[in-house]
Amino acid sequence: MASKRVLTVAIAVLLCSSVGIPAAALGAVPAPSDGTAVVTVRAGGDRISDDEVGPLADVQLGLFASQSATTPEALCTSDADGDCSFVLSGAQLGRTYWVGTVGVPAGWYANDALRTGPASGSSSTASAYRFPTPAVEAGQTYRSTREFMISSSNSLPTRSNGVWQQSRVNPALDAKCGSDIAIVMDLSASVGSALPQLKQAADAFANALVGTPSRGSVFSFSRQSPSIESATGEPSENRPELVSLSTQAGADAFTAQYAGWSLGSGTNWDRALQEVAAASPRYDVVVVLTDGNPDRWGATHGDGSNTHFTDVEAAVFSANALKAEGSRIVSFGVGAGVQGVSALNLAAISGPVAFDGDNLAEADFFQTPDYAGAAEQLGQLALAGCAGSLSVVKQIVPGNTTEEDVTGAVPAGAGWTFDAQPATAGTVIAPASATTVADGTGTVSFELTPPAGASASRVTVAERQQDGHTLVTQGGQNARCVDLRTGERVPVTSSGATGFTVDVPAAAAVSCTMYNRSPVPTSVVVDKEWVVDGGRYPDGAQPAGITAALGLTGPGSAGTTPQPFGAVRDGYRAGDAVTISEVTTLEPEECSLVSSSVRSTTGVTIAETVPAAVTLESGANAFVITNVVTCSSDPTPAPTEPGSGAEPPADTGPLPATGLDGSRLAPTIAGALTAVALGLTLALATRRRRV
Repeated sequence: MASKRVLTVAIAVLLCSSVGIPAAALGAVPAPSDGTAVVTVRAGGDRISDDEVGPLADVQLGLFASQSATTPEALCTSDADGDCSFVLSGAQLGRTYWVGTVGVPAGWYANDALRTGPASGSSSTASAYRFPTPAVEAGQTYRSTREFMISSSNSLPTRSNGVWQQSRVNPALDAKCGSDIAIVMDLSASVGSALPQLKQAADAFANALVGTPSRGSVFSFSRQSPSIESATGEPSENRPELVSLSTQAGADAFTAQYAGWSLGSGTNWDRALQEVAAASPRYDVVVVLTDGNPDRWGATHGDGSNTHFTDVEAAVFSANALKAEGSRIVSFGVGAGVQGVSALNLAAISGPVAFDGDNLAEADFFQTPDYAGAAEQLGQLALAGCAGSLSVVKQIVPGNTTEEDVTGAVPAGAGWTFDAQPATAGTVIAPASATTVADGTGTVSFELTPPAGASASRVTVAERQQDGHTLVTQGGQNARCVDLRTGERVPVTSSGATGFTVDVPAAAAVSCTMYNRSPVPTSVVVDKEWVVDGGRYPDGAQPAGITAALGLTGPGSAGTTPQPFGAVRDGYRAGDAVTISEVTTLEPEECSLVSSSVRSTTGVTIAETVPAAVTLESGANAFVITNVVTCSSDPTPAPTEPGSGAEPPADTGPLPATGLDGSRLAPTIAGALTAVALGLTLALATRRRRV
């Protein structure tokens, strides 16, 4: 008997560790006396890790005479450790009870029944979330994590992990246009041939958000998350990073992330929600698209065929952790496998409010027979917070485009400010001014309230132009506007140099795009060449001792600073004035600088002297400084490496003559002096021979 009791305890401890019940919690309950028995239940809240659930205080549980009884015979309230303990005595002993929920703390709701049965959706059962105790005996303690409630039997639909579940209230949908959204896609095998339609439903959601300050990420799950694809045995990659959906190009990049995903097997809501909760970004809305009830939980638990309490409990704890971060969970049950009483499980992870056709902003979960219906509802949900709003998308056009060409436009970065004013008295705008942030969308949004009795708000928006940028009109107007719900163009008129006026119907979501052409990146590079005694050398191949150091002014107001020849200096703007200067060093005393000039690389002379002032054109500006040097005797050639391509200059005749001060003489005089010097040399040689 003793060995059997030890074995029972060992099994219980093993089960507790598998669901993350801290060992300390096993002792945080009253001790029974000779005349009392203790029934204790662990109440859980948010998942802490894959193996641990945090406690929840102030959960009120009752002991009922039967599974269907409505009046509790004893009550307890969970403490800070999550322990809810009944101390029974007298006539209460010797009986079996059913534990059920009586109340939960503010901000939580109870799930008094959960759907169990085959994961396919057949034979669905709404199972009451109540658990029987053993017949209680004095001197004994009965724990939900050891003696009752907990079970490891997959043949028991009400198999539980022993920790009492309840759900956090779903955070409300923000009343704003534009959100950070995660789409969680069920890739279980039961999706089958509907996989393209599943992806199209996700596409519809992303495309509906084009023109709003929204961003999206995407996750997958089957028996694990990311989903294990049956075709390759490799997981699909979760993409938690937020991608801007403000433009069609951004939406296309988002949908391309999951275009190649294929199906796996099994349905694990728990792991999917864990992955989203553990991601670095925090999401405003998490949309779960699933075609079946969960049949797995944690890393390896579940039979992959049936839905038990424990499969849903685990998902509830992970959903709670996600809601605690401020994320609203909206669950979509698509297809026959999640209809009817499956609403109980969808509600357990999101909230109790079902979609009734008119409550998009308030609905916690949807049940739709097919993905086409889900796509339509997702498109409507995407714009639920955008009614009566005006979004302004700022895009930056490459500087090499012309006229109204906006090819290659991308969302603006942070710092673009837009001011909105009522164009008709009584229109209320919030905020009055908005500035883009570094979220990749380049978009701001204004909430509009029309004047009393009016059906639309007329508003004028003007951007604060940034240096170097120019507004690019579309169809002659300063902005292009569209009704996001219908896709139809909305009339717009220009207002001033950088503004527009538009009417926004009270129930519409209007998005206007403004384009600005960026300044073309402007740069300067200066190369160097030498002409020494008629021989032409690139910089570095000239004779030794002949060098020059380059200096450039700018960008902006910067004075002259050193710059290597052949190196590009960026940061200039078209029209900037730049001074090109150099310091020349001629170490051979017999050498002198004759001239320095600046030309463009196309051969056009810019200046005959250095320093030289140049005015930059947009784009790359390339110049060459040519220095002409003469020497009275051959200077030492610069050393060359084999294969360097630098060869000594060809013999171009006698060096030009110089005066006593080293200055170059006129060619005719030089020639005469050379002839005289040559004659004197020959005469002296003849005389020496004669002597």
